[in-house]
Amino acid sequence: MLTNSNPTEKSPHPTREEVELRAYQIYIERGGADGHDVDDWLQAEHELLEKYANVGRIAKSAGA
Repeated sequence: MLTNSNPTEKSPHPTREEVELRAYQIYIERGGADGHDVDDWLQAEHELLEKYANVGRIAKSAGA
């Protein structure tokens, strides 16, 4: 029995899959040049963490 997990509650952090997808999108947008995988990953994480933080603020201000 999992007591610290609620599958209906959205995590305040992006999933690994979300970061992978965004990093790949950044790679494609950059023209597919190799050698920037870490930069792409960090940018993707940053963008998604910012997005999740903004969504959390909106939900709190709406009384959710």
